[in-house]
Amino acid sequence: MKYKIESSKNGLSILIKSEADERENLLSNFELCQKGQCSCPTDEYKKLQSLNISSLDDELILNLKSKPNQVFDINEIKKCLDFTSGK
Repeated sequence: MKYKIESSKNGLSILIKSEADERENLLSNFELCQKGQCSCPTDEYKKLQSLNISSLDDELILNLKSKPNQVFDINEIKKCLDFTSGK
């Protein structure tokens, strides 16, 4: 899995490229986070207002919107992505 993180005014956009078999597993795990059942070893989830997931042919796009006056720590988000890809 390869990913690219871009900051925006109110959150982050994450572009993830992965193999088809890995993508299904990632999508399932990110959908759990979307439902409030995130198991990442970080407190960044507390800053999350919403998570939107889009899927293209070989990519997943995650749009994370932060709660008001909150800023995501990109290093912590990377830890979460690495943890999720290792599941």
